[in-house]
Amino acid sequence: MLLRTIAAVALAILGAATPGNACEGDARVTLDSPATLEGVLKQGQGTHEAQGAFSYVYLALDKPVCVDAAKADAGDEEPQEDIEAPVQRVQIAGEASGDKLLVGKRVSVSGSLFAAHTMWHVEDVLIDASEVSPR
Repeated sequence: MLLRTIAAVALAILGAATPGNACEGDARVTLDSPATLEGVLKQGQGTHEAQGAFSYVYLALDKPVCVDAAKADAGDEEPQEDIEAPVQRVQIAGEASGDKLLVGKRVSVSGSLFAAHTMWHVEDVLIDASEVSPR
């Protein structure tokens, strides 16, 4: 009986979800880190309280990804958190967002990922895109 109890406790501990493995995406990426993602560029609509509707471009990923927070510094009062659900859309921002983007085309986007933090950020994750290349 004691062995069964110990085995049950061990399984509960080992099987418990942790932030690093709770998400069930096909790959893992980390905020504030370089990444290259592939998918199809699409246009979405957002609403800004002060200025109304606006258009934005996002990458519809081929496969959903799990997004981990950047490693917190010891002095961080509000460290970032992992995004629990798999992410399927990443909003395009940064230098390459001003280029004529090939909406509707399959592309590879390289840049650094960051979490939404303004009213202009519609998706939970954005990429500070340095390069957008057709596939």
